[in-house]
Amino acid sequence: MAEQPTQRDRHGSEGTDELHTDEPTLDEADQADSDPVFEAARPEPSFEHRRVVNTVRQRLFGRGQPICIGRYQIERRIGAGGMGEVYLARDTELGRKVAIKRVLANSTSQTTAGHQERLRREARALARLSHPNVVHVYEYGEHEGRTFVAMEYVDGQNLGAWLAEDQHTWPAVLAKFLAAGRGLAAVHEAGLVHRDFKPDNVLLSADGRVLVADFGVVLAGEDRRPNAGAELHLLGTDVLTSVTGTILGTIRFMSLEQLSANEVDARSDQFSYCVALYEALWGKPPFSLASSVARLTDLEIGEPTIPSSRDGLRPPARLWRVIRRGLSRDPAARWPDMTALLEALEGVTRRRRRLAWLGSATAIVTLVVGGLVFAQTRELDPCGAIERELDGVWDEQRRSQLETSSIGLDVSHAADSRERVFAGLDRWSALWVGERERVCRASAEQQIEPEFARLQGACLTRQRQQVEDLVDLLGQPGTDGDALANAVDAVADLPLASACADELSLLGVEPPAEGIADEVEVLRRDVGRAHELRLLGRVDEGLTLAEQTERAARELGYGPLLAEALAELAKAELAAGSLQQGVERMQEAIDRAEVSHHDSLAANLWLELTMISFTEFDDAEVGAWQLRRAEVANRRSGISPRASARIEFAHGQLAELRGDDTRAERGYRAAIAEADLDETTRLDRPSYLSNLARIVAKRDPKEAIILFRSAAESTEAQYGLWHPQTAHYLSDLALALEDSNPGSDEIVELLERAVAIWTRSHRRPHPSLAKAEMLLGLKALRRQDLEQAEAHARRSANIQAKVLPAKHHDRGETANLLAVIHSVRGHHQQALEQFLVALAIAEPAYGLDDERVQQIRSNLVSTQLALGKLDDAAEGLAVLLPHVEGRPEYVSVRLQLCEVALRRGQLDVADAELQALDAIDRKGLGGHEFSYALLRGLVDLRRNGLAQLPTPALDRLHRAQAASPFTPDQIAAWLDQLGLSPSERIALKIVD
Repeated sequence: MAEQPTQRDRHGSEGTDELHTDEPTLDEADQADSDPVFEAARPEPSFEHRRVVNTVRQRLFGRGQPICIGRYQIERRIGAGGMGEVYLARDTELGRKVAIKRVLANSTSQTTAGHQERLRREARALARLSHPNVVHVYEYGEHEGRTFVAMEYVDGQNLGAWLAEDQHTWPAVLAKFLAAGRGLAAVHEAGLVHRDFKPDNVLLSADGRVLVADFGVVLAGEDRRPNAGAELHLLGTDVLTSVTGTILGTIRFMSLEQLSANEVDARSDQFSYCVALYEALWGKPPFSLASSVARLTDLEIGEPTIPSSRDGLRPPARLWRVIRRGLSRDPAARWPDMTALLEALEGVTRRRRRLAWLGSATAIVTLVVGGLVFAQTRELDPCGAIERELDGVWDEQRRSQLETSSIGLDVSHAADSRERVFAGLDRWSALWVGERERVCRASAEQQIEPEFARLQGACLTRQRQQVEDLVDLLGQPGTDGDALANAVDAVADLPLASACADELSLLGVEPPAEGIADEVEVLRRDVGRAHELRLLGRVDEGLTLAEQTERAARELGYGPLLAEALAELAKAELAAGSLQQGVERMQEAIDRAEVSHHDSLAANLWLELTMISFTEFDDAEVGAWQLRRAEVANRRSGISPRASARIEFAHGQLAELRGDDTRAERGYRAAIAEADLDETTRLDRPSYLSNLARIVAKRDPKEAIILFRSAAESTEAQYGLWHPQTAHYLSDLALALEDSNPGSDEIVELLERAVAIWTRSHRRPHPSLAKAEMLLGLKALRRQDLEQAEAHARRSANIQAKVLPAKHHDRGETANLLAVIHSVRGHHQQALEQFLVALAIAEPAYGLDDERVQQIRSNLVSTQLALGKLDDAAEGLAVLLPHVEGRPEYVSVRLQLCEVALRRGQLDVADAELQALDAIDRKGLGGHEFSYALLRGLVDLRRNGLAQLPTPALDRLHRAQAASPFTPDQIAAWLDQLGLSPSERIALKIVD
């Protein structure tokens, strides 16, 4: 160790050269020994000040006793920080150099008995700890009311300074960190948590030892949670300190739980260790350091920046996979302990050494596609242990872990979904092992070209890694019922191992340059991980990772990889609701794929883009051009059964958009026929059946019901009785029955089952649950069960408020239902408010020529009339009248115009409105016959001064009243609004 004072203490305290003035005063002997230098000193100098004064006094005057702490004679201060001062001292009994750390008290947390006892307890634990990678603690005690710790003095430098000196190779960096990690693991085994691990707190001795130091903020087992009242201050440096002194550490290395003042444990140290190792290997931090807010945001998202290579330092891709787990946001998702992390890191180095030992490229290819083949043991089967390659990917231990983690999920579909996920993984495993063994034997027998064998091996490895990541994500703490439900699709969507045998697609893509091959593979795995996150419903996490991967791929400059990263980013943007941005990303991905001859990817994306044009933009012409490109691209790359079925389905969509139902039906039936031929298309079959049913319903409702029922049964077989997808198709079947047979008792049964599934399957309400609740509300309204109708409608509205935009058309439909319920109950002001909400949503979306909008406006006018708002009603009718000629609402509008005129006393105007309807027969009046008969009779009475209506008019009125759905209370309320006199009631003989 250098002898001159430094700003950074080799034992970990950060020096500031600040003098602390809260120490006790001099003892009596020192006070008596006065001299000019001493007299110039402050009245209450600190320990360090007294040491400096005493040293100067000895040198100038040859007087004064050496400053000691116990038996340790202080030579000089070598560092100071917020927690204490560190001094170089000499052990007068043993004659060796030691480092003495005096613990300081801060301004608000003075040295209390409890505080001192905690420090002594920690010091005792450290003193008992003896490990070659931990600075040894010799003694602890108390001096002048302050706890001190005497520890091993290390002559050398710290790891931070070593890293800054030069650019070291990654094996050299990793070797230093492995040694430090072993020391940190020993600290944890002693029941302690360091809380401030960083390179500056790791010492490198002159004899080559690596030692973890600076336990100034260490925590014992019972003190893992900071003081609840601690107020955090972000200082000008990167040190985080609480006013109580309980929360300390270094921001750039801290975990989210430590920064948030939550409970910390050994896994927090693991996080800090991985941050430090990441920075040492890749030369930049894994999380933002722009500000404390930016860093917290990064930590809360939980996705560290994907590393890129540094000149002269190219760590292997596997290192990133190991470190990434240690950087997980959730402590439970990190490595179980430091020992497990260190074993994984050492496994990387062992693998590199093993590869180097194998030597030639031929041996490496053999390792990738056929396992190790030793020349001296040819009698052994080189492909006989292929199944072991799935150890830790999908085996009995992983199955048991997933089963345990999903048992506690409080969702009705958990058992069914778990069973299907396990069955899917078992099926994938069997196919993968079979294909892997086939490639291995073909390679061993030289029946396959080495380059093609390498490509197939790399393809199979990527598939295995994809499954490993999917199982990892499912096994993470916090995995909920939604993720398990989505996992059924994610597993069914896994690529088949046989796809790796597609020679054209494998050889058509230019391989990456040898110098970037490792980075390409790790980024491809990140693309896969983003894909799995999206499929599992963790859309925000998937989008963040996709963005990072795209940036890293763009920086790397390998075209096929950039196309793959852009494709996943496009799908993540679409899943997050950014339609336009997602489409733009997908178009760029297609361009990159075609330039790079990545034909299979281009083919898939053209088909995706076609579907978007049809379903999101209703654009038949653009979609038709894209569909043509999709067909060509798929033929060029070798069309799969699933792609073939999807192309037929797209032709059906195109025909439907163009109004050609015959061709649409043909396309949908062709898609179903393709789906029936191949198992890989089974995911899409219910959708094909549902679309076909919708077209068939226009000509044959009975056949449509059969098709809808088949879609529901197919989904139930595929997903289980209680899966959310099953609920979706049950709801579709209920809607179809509602259209063809509204009186069917099965409708309510289907809807109630769908509601039960959605309610018990999700943390957040499912949007379709609101639709089902609204339909149940409509059914209850038709039964005149207003209480149930309103309950369903309000549940629908509450769900929609949580999951749908304010102007979503479904919210307008629910508002309209509530308005009708209020209107039937005679709560006209509440009805008016809901009708206005419904109209504000529906009219901008559909326009005044839409029948739904016209019905809402007509109901709104009826409500305004009930409230006596004649001017508002007249204004609304004037807007509506030009749009209803020949429409169902025409009769209603004319009758409402008659009522406005009648209530204003404009009998001629009222009569003219009725004359416009006189030529319409009773069938044409529909449900308005009673309203017409009543208004006609009342106008005739008032215009002609009749004492009583003619018998035929009275008979028609009474027959219409008997057939009317209005209750006596509703009729009585309307008569009051029309202002009928007692004599007019007698003349009309209306019983109210």
